[in-house]
Amino acid sequence: MVLVKGLPGSGKTLLVAKAVSQFKKAAWFTFYETEDRLRKYLSSVGVNPPAYIFDLISVGGREAASLIVERVLQLKPDAVVIDGVNAISGEAERELLHAIFYHGLSREVPVVLVKEGTEVTAADYIADVILELEHRVYESGASIRFLKIVKSRGRPQQYVTFPLVITERGPVVITPIEKSREPPSERLTTGAPEIDEALGGGVWRGSLVAVVGPPDGLASKLMVLTAVELSRRGSKVLYHHHKVVPTFTKFAEALGVKWQRPNIHWYYHPVSEHKSLTWWFKSAQMVNEGEIDVHFADQYEQVVSSVGVEPLVEAARVYQTILKRPVTTVLVFNSYEAWDAASKHLGSIVDYVFRFEHGRLVANAPDFASPIEFEFEIDWEKRRVLYTRR
Repeated sequence: MVLVKGLPGSGKTLLVAKAVSQFKKAAWFTFYETEDRLRKYLSSVGVNPPAYIFDLISVGGREAASLIVERVLQLKPDAVVIDGVNAISGEAERELLHAIFYHGLSREVPVVLVKEGTEVTAADYIADVILELEHRVYESGASIRFLKIVKSRGRPQQYVTFPLVITERGPVVITPIEKSREPPSERLTTGAPEIDEALGGGVWRGSLVAVVGPPDGLASKLMVLTAVELSRRGSKVLYHHHKVVPTFTKFAEALGVKWQRPNIHWYYHPVSEHKSLTWWFKSAQMVNEGEIDVHFADQYEQVVSSVGVEPLVEAARVYQTILKRPVTTVLVFNSYEAWDAASKHLGSIVDYVFRFEHGRLVANAPDFASPIEFEFEIDWEKRRVLYTRR
Protein backbone atom coordinates (compact mmCIF):
# COMPACT_ATOMS: atom_id res chain seq x y z
CA MET A 1 0.00 0.00 0.00
CA VAL A 2 1.24 3.47 -0.93
CA LEU A 3 0.49 6.64 1.02
CA VAL A 4 0.85 9.99 -0.78
CA LYS A 5 0.57 13.08 1.37
CA GLY A 6 1.43 16.76 1.42
CA LEU A 7 -0.01 20.25 1.71
CA PRO A 8 -2.54 21.71 -0.77
CA GLY A 9 -1.10 22.75 -4.12
CA SER A 10 1.68 20.17 -4.10
CA GLY A 11 0.29 18.21 -7.05
CA LYS A 12 -0.78 15.02 -5.23
CA THR A 13 -3.92 14.43 -7.26
CA LEU A 14 -2.11 14.92 -10.57
CA LEU A 15 0.81 12.70 -9.61
CA VAL A 16 -1.39 9.83 -8.45
CA ALA A 17 -3.75 10.18 -11.42
CA LYS A 18 -0.80 10.09 -13.83
CA ALA A 19 0.58 7.00 -12.08
CA VAL A 20 -2.68 5.04 -12.23
CA SER A 21 -3.50 6.15 -15.79
CA GLN A 22 -1.47 3.13 -16.93
CA PHE A 23 -4.19 0.87 -15.49
CA LYS A 24 -7.25 0.24 -17.64
CA LYS A 25 -9.70 -0.34 -14.77
CA ALA A 26 -8.54 1.89 -11.91
CA ALA A 27 -11.14 2.81 -9.28
CA TRP A 28 -10.88 6.24 -7.61
CA PHE A 29 -12.79 6.99 -4.38
CA THR A 30 -12.77 10.63 -3.32
CA PHE A 31 -13.99 12.52 -0.27
CA TYR A 32 -13.36 15.88 -2.01
CA GLU A 33 -14.69 16.08 -5.57
CA THR A 34 -17.72 15.03 -7.55
CA GLU A 35 -17.10 12.57 -10.38
CA ASP A 36 -17.83 15.18 -13.07
CA ARG A 37 -15.50 17.83 -11.65
CA LEU A 38 -12.62 15.41 -11.15
CA ARG A 39 -12.92 14.05 -14.69
CA LYS A 40 -12.97 17.56 -16.17
CA TYR A 41 -9.99 18.67 -14.08
CA LEU A 42 -7.79 15.71 -14.98
CA SER A 43 -8.71 15.94 -18.66
CA SER A 44 -7.86 19.67 -18.68
CA VAL A 45 -4.30 18.97 -17.54
CA GLY A 46 -3.65 16.14 -19.97
CA VAL A 47 -4.18 13.19 -17.61
CA ASN A 48 -6.57 10.36 -18.46
CA PRO A 49 -9.21 10.01 -15.70
CA PRO A 50 -9.63 6.60 -14.03
CA ALA A 51 -12.24 4.21 -15.39
CA TYR A 52 -14.34 4.40 -12.20
CA ILE A 53 -14.80 7.43 -9.93
CA PHE A 54 -16.97 7.35 -6.80
CA ASP A 55 -17.95 10.42 -4.80
CA LEU A 56 -17.80 9.87 -1.02
CA ILE A 57 -18.51 13.47 0.00
CA SER A 58 -21.90 12.65 1.54
CA VAL A 59 -20.89 9.23 2.89
CA GLY A 60 -19.80 8.80 6.51
CA GLY A 61 -16.49 7.23 7.47
CA ARG A 62 -17.82 3.79 8.44
CA GLU A 63 -20.20 3.66 5.50
CA ALA A 64 -17.32 4.67 3.18
CA ALA A 65 -15.27 1.62 4.19
CA SER A 66 -18.17 -0.70 3.38
CA LEU A 67 -18.89 1.04 0.08
CA ILE A 68 -15.25 0.88 -1.04
CA VAL A 69 -14.96 -2.83 -0.28
CA GLU A 70 -18.31 -3.55 -1.97
CA ARG A 71 -17.38 -1.67 -5.17
CA VAL A 72 -13.89 -3.18 -5.36
CA LEU A 73 -15.13 -6.75 -4.93
CA GLN A 74 -17.86 -6.10 -7.50
CA LEU A 75 -15.78 -4.36 -10.21
CA LYS A 76 -12.42 -6.05 -9.57
CA PRO A 77 -10.34 -3.00 -10.64
CA ASP A 78 -6.62 -3.29 -11.30
CA ALA A 79 -5.77 -0.32 -9.00
CA VAL A 80 -7.55 1.49 -6.17
CA VAL A 81 -7.12 5.12 -5.06
CA ILE A 82 -8.73 6.51 -1.90
CA ASP A 83 -8.38 10.31 -1.97
CA GLY A 84 -8.96 12.50 1.09
CA VAL A 85 -8.36 10.02 3.91
CA ASN A 86 -7.87 12.95 6.31
CA ALA A 87 -11.52 13.95 5.73
CA ILE A 88 -12.65 11.14 8.05
CA SER A 89 -11.97 10.75 11.76
CA GLY A 90 -9.07 8.79 13.18
CA GLU A 91 -11.36 5.96 14.24
CA ALA A 92 -12.96 5.85 10.78
CA GLU A 93 -9.49 5.79 9.18
CA ARG A 94 -8.51 2.76 11.27
CA GLU A 95 -11.75 0.99 10.30
CA LEU A 96 -11.05 1.75 6.63
CA LEU A 97 -7.53 0.31 6.88
CA HIS A 98 -8.87 -2.76 8.71
CA ALA A 99 -11.44 -3.34 5.96
CA ILE A 100 -8.75 -3.05 3.26
CA PHE A 101 -6.58 -5.68 4.94
CA TYR A 102 -9.39 -7.94 6.13
CA HIS A 103 -10.66 -8.35 2.59
CA GLY A 104 -7.15 -8.58 1.16
CA LEU A 105 -7.59 -5.66 -1.21
CA SER A 106 -3.98 -4.52 -1.00
CA ARG A 107 -2.76 -8.07 -1.69
CA GLU A 108 -4.74 -8.29 -4.92
CA VAL A 109 -4.25 -4.81 -6.44
CA PRO A 110 -2.18 -1.67 -5.76
CA VAL A 111 -3.91 0.55 -3.20
CA VAL A 112 -2.99 4.25 -2.95
CA LEU A 113 -4.13 6.46 -0.08
CA VAL A 114 -4.02 10.23 -0.58
CA LYS A 115 -4.31 12.76 2.22
CA GLU A 116 -3.76 16.44 2.92
CA GLY A 117 -1.17 17.42 5.51
CA THR A 118 2.00 15.79 6.80
CA GLU A 119 0.89 14.65 10.24
CA VAL A 120 1.42 10.99 11.17
CA THR A 121 -1.72 8.87 11.42
CA ALA A 122 -2.58 5.17 11.34
CA ALA A 123 -2.04 5.04 7.56
CA ASP A 124 1.65 5.97 7.98
CA TYR A 125 2.35 2.85 10.04
CA ILE A 126 0.51 0.52 7.69
CA ALA A 127 1.80 1.87 4.35
CA ASP A 128 4.65 0.10 2.60
CA VAL A 129 5.68 3.26 0.75
CA ILE A 130 5.15 6.88 1.84
CA LEU A 131 5.61 9.71 -0.64
CA GLU A 132 5.44 13.28 0.61
CA LEU A 133 4.96 16.16 -1.82
CA GLU A 134 6.24 19.61 -0.96
CA HIS A 135 5.39 22.88 -2.70
CA ARG A 136 8.17 25.28 -1.70
CA VAL A 137 7.31 28.95 -2.38
CA TYR A 138 10.04 31.62 -2.24
CA GLU A 139 9.68 35.31 -1.33
CA SER A 140 9.81 36.24 -5.03
CA GLY A 141 6.77 34.08 -5.72
CA ALA A 142 8.86 31.43 -7.48
CA SER A 143 7.91 27.89 -6.51
CA ILE A 144 9.40 24.42 -6.75
CA ARG A 145 7.61 21.13 -6.16
CA PHE A 146 9.47 18.18 -4.68
CA LEU A 147 8.62 14.52 -4.21
CA LYS A 148 10.21 13.03 -1.11
CA ILE A 149 10.50 9.30 -0.38
CA VAL A 150 9.79 9.10 3.35
CA LYS A 151 9.45 5.32 3.60
CA SER A 152 10.16 2.39 1.29
CA ARG A 153 9.69 -0.89 3.12
CA GLY A 154 11.97 -3.67 1.92
CA ARG A 155 13.38 -1.70 -1.03
CA PRO A 156 16.71 0.10 -1.45
CA GLN A 157 16.49 3.78 -2.32
CA GLN A 158 19.30 5.86 -3.81
CA TYR A 159 17.61 9.25 -3.74
CA VAL A 160 15.35 10.80 -1.16
CA THR A 161 14.04 13.94 -2.92
CA PHE A 162 13.17 14.57 -6.57
CA PRO A 163 12.04 17.77 -8.31
CA LEU A 164 8.51 17.59 -9.74
CA VAL A 165 7.25 19.69 -12.65
CA ILE A 166 3.69 20.05 -13.96
CA THR A 167 3.64 20.01 -17.76
CA GLU A 168 0.87 20.10 -20.37
CA ARG A 169 1.02 16.30 -20.37
CA GLY A 170 0.77 16.03 -16.61
CA PRO A 171 3.32 15.79 -13.77
CA VAL A 172 6.88 14.64 -14.42
CA VAL A 173 9.30 13.52 -11.69
CA ILE A 174 12.88 14.48 -12.54
CA THR A 175 15.37 11.68 -11.85
CA PRO A 176 18.80 13.19 -11.12
CA ILE A 177 21.80 12.19 -13.22
CA GLU A 178 23.49 9.24 -11.50
CA LYS A 179 26.90 9.61 -13.10
CA SER A 180 29.10 12.30 -14.57
CA ARG A 181 28.74 13.13 -18.22
CA GLU A 182 31.54 12.21 -20.55
CA PRO A 183 34.29 14.87 -20.56
CA PRO A 184 33.96 17.20 -23.59
CA SER A 185 36.18 16.35 -26.55
CA GLU A 186 35.28 19.10 -29.03
CA ARG A 187 35.60 22.86 -29.07
CA LEU A 188 32.96 25.34 -30.19
CA THR A 189 34.03 28.62 -31.74
CA THR A 190 33.15 31.83 -29.92
CA GLY A 191 32.76 33.58 -33.27
CA ALA A 192 35.89 35.66 -32.57
CA PRO A 193 39.17 34.18 -33.89
CA GLU A 194 41.26 36.14 -31.37
CA ILE A 195 39.35 34.65 -28.43
CA ASP A 196 39.36 31.16 -29.98
CA GLU A 197 43.15 31.30 -30.33
CA ALA A 198 43.60 32.36 -26.70
CA LEU A 199 41.28 29.59 -25.47
CA GLY A 200 42.87 26.86 -27.56
CA GLY A 201 40.13 26.65 -30.18
CA GLY A 202 37.04 28.02 -28.43
CA VAL A 203 34.92 26.82 -25.51
CA TRP A 204 34.32 23.15 -24.79
CA ARG A 205 31.04 21.86 -26.25
CA GLY A 206 28.40 21.24 -23.62
CA SER A 207 29.71 24.00 -21.36
CA LEU A 208 27.64 26.43 -19.30
CA VAL A 209 28.79 29.97 -20.13
CA ALA A 210 27.94 33.25 -18.39
CA VAL A 211 28.33 36.47 -20.38
CA VAL A 212 28.15 39.60 -18.24
CA GLY A 213 27.91 43.22 -19.32
CA PRO A 214 26.69 46.70 -18.29
CA PRO A 215 23.01 47.77 -18.14
CA ASP A 216 23.11 49.29 -21.63
CA GLY A 217 22.71 45.83 -23.17
CA LEU A 218 26.27 45.47 -24.50
CA ALA A 219 26.36 41.76 -23.63
CA SER A 220 23.09 41.11 -25.49
CA LYS A 221 24.26 43.02 -28.56
CA LEU A 222 27.53 41.12 -28.76
CA MET A 223 25.82 37.76 -28.22
CA VAL A 224 23.45 38.42 -31.13
CA LEU A 225 26.52 38.84 -33.33
CA THR A 226 27.97 35.63 -31.88
CA ALA A 227 24.73 33.73 -32.49
CA VAL A 228 24.60 34.89 -36.09
CA GLU A 229 28.23 33.88 -36.68
CA LEU A 230 27.65 30.45 -35.14
CA SER A 231 24.61 29.88 -37.35
CA ARG A 232 26.60 31.00 -40.39
CA ARG A 233 29.14 28.28 -39.58
CA GLY A 234 26.44 25.62 -39.41
CA SER A 235 25.47 25.46 -35.72
CA LYS A 236 21.78 25.27 -34.80
CA VAL A 237 21.00 28.08 -32.37
CA LEU A 238 18.09 28.68 -29.99
CA TYR A 239 18.01 32.30 -28.83
CA HIS A 240 15.35 32.98 -26.22
CA HIS A 241 14.71 36.47 -24.89
CA HIS A 242 12.22 38.44 -22.81
CA LYS A 243 11.37 41.45 -24.96
CA VAL A 244 8.39 41.27 -27.29
CA VAL A 245 10.51 43.13 -29.82
CA PRO A 246 14.22 42.18 -29.43
CA THR A 247 15.63 45.71 -29.85
CA PHE A 248 19.21 44.48 -29.40
CA THR A 249 19.05 42.99 -32.90
CA LYS A 250 19.16 46.57 -34.21
CA PHE A 251 22.84 46.58 -33.29
CA ALA A 252 23.39 43.68 -35.68
CA GLU A 253 21.45 45.49 -38.37
CA ALA A 254 23.57 48.61 -37.87
CA LEU A 255 26.64 46.48 -38.63
CA GLY A 256 24.95 45.06 -41.69
CA VAL A 257 24.62 41.61 -40.10
CA LYS A 258 21.63 39.50 -41.12
CA TRP A 259 20.27 38.08 -37.88
CA GLN A 260 17.27 36.40 -39.53
CA ARG A 261 18.91 33.15 -40.56
CA PRO A 262 17.44 29.65 -41.02
CA ASN A 263 19.65 28.11 -38.32
CA ILE A 264 18.47 30.50 -35.57
CA HIS A 265 15.18 30.09 -33.74
CA TRP A 266 14.20 33.30 -31.90
CA TYR A 267 11.90 32.50 -29.00
CA TYR A 268 10.14 35.05 -26.80
CA HIS A 269 8.49 34.25 -23.49
CA PRO A 270 7.61 36.33 -20.40
CA VAL A 271 10.06 36.44 -17.50
CA SER A 272 7.27 35.34 -15.15
CA GLU A 273 7.38 31.83 -16.67
CA HIS A 274 10.69 31.28 -14.87
CA LYS A 275 8.87 31.20 -11.55
CA SER A 276 8.10 27.55 -12.18
CA LEU A 277 10.57 24.73 -12.87
CA THR A 278 8.35 23.85 -15.80
CA TRP A 279 10.06 26.48 -17.98
CA TRP A 280 13.52 24.93 -17.58
CA PHE A 281 12.06 21.50 -18.30
CA LYS A 282 10.34 22.89 -21.39
CA SER A 283 13.45 24.71 -22.63
CA ALA A 284 15.53 21.54 -22.33
CA GLN A 285 12.88 19.68 -24.32
CA MET A 286 13.02 22.39 -27.01
CA VAL A 287 16.79 21.95 -27.22
CA ASN A 288 16.47 18.17 -27.51
CA GLU A 289 13.67 18.20 -30.07
CA GLY A 290 15.32 20.92 -32.17
CA GLU A 291 18.75 19.25 -31.98
CA ILE A 292 20.15 22.59 -30.85
CA ASP A 293 23.92 23.10 -30.59
CA VAL A 294 23.95 26.45 -28.75
CA HIS A 295 21.22 27.81 -26.47
CA PHE A 296 21.36 31.54 -25.63
CA ALA A 297 19.26 32.64 -22.64
CA ASP A 298 19.29 36.43 -22.82
CA GLN A 299 18.47 39.14 -20.26
CA TYR A 300 19.06 36.87 -17.30
CA GLU A 301 19.27 39.90 -15.03
CA GLN A 302 15.47 40.04 -15.38
CA VAL A 303 15.20 36.40 -14.33
CA VAL A 304 17.30 37.05 -11.21
CA SER A 305 15.19 40.11 -10.37
CA SER A 306 11.88 38.28 -10.86
CA VAL A 307 12.68 34.82 -9.51
CA GLY A 308 15.53 35.36 -7.05
CA VAL A 309 18.79 33.44 -6.97
CA GLU A 310 17.94 30.52 -4.65
CA PRO A 311 15.76 28.54 -7.10
CA LEU A 312 18.33 28.86 -9.91
CA VAL A 313 20.56 25.97 -8.81
CA GLU A 314 17.61 23.54 -8.73
CA ALA A 315 16.48 24.92 -12.08
CA ALA A 316 19.93 24.38 -13.58
CA ARG A 317 19.96 20.84 -12.17
CA VAL A 318 16.62 20.06 -13.84
CA TYR A 319 17.68 21.64 -17.14
CA GLN A 320 20.99 19.74 -17.32
CA THR A 321 19.32 16.46 -16.34
CA ILE A 322 16.82 16.67 -19.21
CA LEU A 323 19.41 17.52 -21.89
CA LYS A 324 20.20 14.59 -24.17
CA ARG A 325 23.05 16.18 -26.16
CA PRO A 326 26.22 18.24 -25.47
CA VAL A 327 24.54 21.66 -25.75
CA THR A 328 26.50 24.82 -25.00
CA THR A 329 24.25 27.07 -22.91
CA VAL A 330 24.97 30.80 -22.67
CA LEU A 331 23.40 32.89 -19.89
CA VAL A 332 23.51 36.61 -20.75
CA PHE A 333 23.47 39.17 -17.90
CA ASN A 334 23.14 42.89 -18.61
CA SER A 335 23.92 43.73 -14.99
CA TYR A 336 27.08 43.18 -12.97
CA GLU A 337 25.06 43.22 -9.74
CA ALA A 338 22.67 40.51 -10.97
CA TRP A 339 25.56 38.26 -11.98
CA ASP A 340 27.41 38.84 -8.68
CA ALA A 341 24.26 37.77 -6.81
CA ALA A 342 23.64 34.74 -9.06
CA SER A 343 27.29 33.65 -9.03
CA LYS A 344 27.09 32.92 -5.28
CA HIS A 345 24.74 30.07 -6.19
CA LEU A 346 25.64 29.29 -9.82
CA GLY A 347 29.37 29.94 -9.69
CA SER A 348 30.31 26.32 -9.05
CA ILE A 349 28.44 24.97 -12.10
CA VAL A 350 29.38 27.66 -14.65
CA ASP A 351 32.39 26.70 -16.80
CA TYR A 352 33.20 30.03 -18.50
CA VAL A 353 32.61 33.62 -17.43
CA PHE A 354 33.07 36.43 -19.98
CA ARG A 355 32.80 39.84 -18.33
CA PHE A 356 32.47 42.76 -20.75
CA GLU A 357 33.14 46.35 -19.84
CA HIS A 358 33.35 49.14 -22.37
CA GLY A 359 36.45 48.35 -24.40
CA ARG A 360 37.61 45.49 -22.14
CA LEU A 361 36.86 41.78 -21.77
CA VAL A 362 37.96 39.53 -18.89
CA ALA A 363 37.53 35.79 -19.56
CA ASN A 364 37.67 33.07 -16.92
CA ALA A 365 38.12 29.60 -18.42
CA PRO A 366 38.56 26.14 -16.83
CA ASP A 367 41.82 25.60 -18.75
CA PHE A 368 43.52 28.62 -17.19
CA ALA A 369 44.34 29.45 -13.58
CA SER A 370 44.30 33.20 -14.26
CA PRO A 371 41.81 35.32 -16.22
CA ILE A 372 42.54 36.17 -19.86
CA GLU A 373 42.12 39.85 -20.73
CA PHE A 374 41.31 41.49 -24.05
CA GLU A 375 40.67 44.95 -25.38
CA PHE A 376 37.99 45.21 -28.02
CA GLU A 377 36.55 47.76 -30.41
CA ILE A 378 33.94 47.80 -33.13
CA ASP A 379 35.41 48.07 -36.62
CA TRP A 380 32.55 49.64 -38.56
CA GLU A 381 34.33 49.28 -41.88
CA LYS A 382 34.92 45.54 -41.46
CA ARG A 383 31.58 45.27 -39.67
CA ARG A 384 32.83 43.14 -36.80
CA VAL A 385 34.22 43.32 -33.28
CA LEU A 386 38.03 43.17 -33.04
CA TYR A 387 39.74 41.75 -29.95
CA THR A 388 43.35 42.29 -28.86
CA ARG A 389 44.84 40.21 -26.06
CA ARG A 390 46.41 42.25 -23.29
